[in-house]
Amino acid sequence: MTKTILISEPLTVKQLINSFDWNNTSLGDPDSWSPNLQALLSLILNTSLPMVIYWGKQNIALYNDAYAKLIGVKHPALLGRPLIQMWPERKAHFNQIVSAIYQKETIRYTTDYQIPGTQNPNSIQTQIEVAFSPILDKNNQVQGMLSIITQTHEANLSPAQTIEQLIGGLAHDFNTLLAGIIGNLELMQMRIKQNKLDMLPRYIEAAQKATTQATDITHQLLSFSRRQTLVPHVIDPNHTIQALLDSFNNLIKEDNIKQTSNIQIQLEPEIWSIFCDPEHLKNAILHIFKNSCEAIHASNGTILIKTQNITITSAHHLRKFIKPNDYIVITIQDNGTGMSPDMISRATDPFFTTKPLGKRAGLGLSMAYGFTKQSSGHLTIDSDPKTGTIVSLFLPRYYRPLIIQKLYNNPAKTNTLKTLLISQDNHLCMLLSENLENLGYSMTIAQTEKETFTLLKSCNNFCFIAVDTRLLSDAQTNFLSAINENYPDLPILFITGYEETPIMLKSFIKEQSFVIRKPITHTMIADSIKAIEDSKQANAKREE
Repeated sequence: MTKTILISEPLTVKQLINSFDWNNTSLGDPDSWSPNLQALLSLILNTSLPMVIYWGKQNIALYNDAYAKLIGVKHPALLGRPLIQMWPERKAHFNQIVSAIYQKETIRYTTDYQIPGTQNPNSIQTQIEVAFSPILDKNNQVQGMLSIITQTHEANLSPAQTIEQLIGGLAHDFNTLLAGIIGNLELMQMRIKQNKLDMLPRYIEAAQKATTQATDITHQLLSFSRRQTLVPHVIDPNHTIQALLDSFNNLIKEDNIKQTSNIQIQLEPEIWSIFCDPEHLKNAILHIFKNSCEAIHASNGTILIKTQNITITSAHHLRKFIKPNDYIVITIQDNGTGMSPDMISRATDPFFTTKPLGKRAGLGLSMAYGFTKQSSGHLTIDSDPKTGTIVSLFLPRYYRPLIIQKLYNNPAKTNTLKTLLISQDNHLCMLLSENLENLGYSMTIAQTEKETFTLLKSCNNFCFIAVDTRLLSDAQTNFLSAINENYPDLPILFITGYEETPIMLKSFIKEQSFVIRKPITHTMIADSIKAIEDSKQANAKREE
């Protein structure tokens, strides 16, 4: 008789964690673990990058399958054990790291490494880059630290590995935000069953805050990739800086920067106008200012914000990056902790950050860089670890007269007005229909070019057209041209998200055009409709 021997597959780290007796550790029962720890553990277990969490005062280790392969014969014995017990031969080294982490510093270093237990005497050591970041709670206190093997120098990172690093950073941010959304929705559901309705507003507000942050990340990614349609207006850069003064002061307070720190503003009296997206410009400035706040956090530093006019000639050193022309420069300078040359070269990469884990970061400079390039400008970084950092935004001069446009919330209407939506997205159609109805509009839907022109010919009293740009391609610019040619006075509201070819819409989006960026909110729709109505009234007065 032949006897069959079944060889079981080795357990995954996730399976080992689920079967581990955590009550014998300082972490206790997994059901009592904090939401922050549970979210981070879910993240690392679902990524292919080697990651390990060291949690609590004892720095208890929780890691993933990729890290298990990296520690060789030390796995699985190291799971659930304190850091110092994992690597007793490097006790002094890790004590220094732990001390720095509890000062809320981020540590990076490169070292030669060989997988423990490797028996082959000819095996080659691999050079790895290791990062340690503090994990902070909502009160800005250190709960533990996260270690990531961010790069191996055995060979250059392949495109797939680079994408993995980007996805890892993106997954972390969205995992945290989804935890806030899902958790609050579950709490709402539970409180409704308990008839405790007075607690719902708090959960709604928290979930909305998380979705707003997720929207910001999406817009920053699109801005970096230059796949987001910008809505340019003529802008006075000095007015933009002045409008952000309260925001600057609030950021100073949020970062608990010493009172001896100060902000200096130097504005060019005869500053030139620029033509760019005002919201993106504000976001870029605020992100850079936030970085400066963190750089001077521990010192009585200074942040200088200034504007100036500059002409880039064919002999200027920036001519390789932007065309010779007239530009305005918005400069944000601090005398805090600066960056090394290596950090400068990576500063505009998405998700590259030196900030502690828990401080959502890594997209600000990449977003600012993408915005300036899409606006035919440039971004420069000059920095020194001892003297601080200077970030400069170069944006081309605009020669036409300045038009200041203001948007206000639109009150509900009593008269029913008509609009035409061109979209095949059922969710978008439902969302717009209900919101527009609340604003006094009835909506007709067209899903094709043919349906659009049939409806436009049969009904001549549409107040505006809303176009879902996902239906458009380079070949369909004739569609928009035909609408503009046959209905020149009919405003178009573009509903845009990711754009394969954002340049396509440039010829249709002018100073008084209207754009909503997904995800859409009721306030955004109301503001856009108000802007459309104000524009139509202004045109009517000019014709009189």
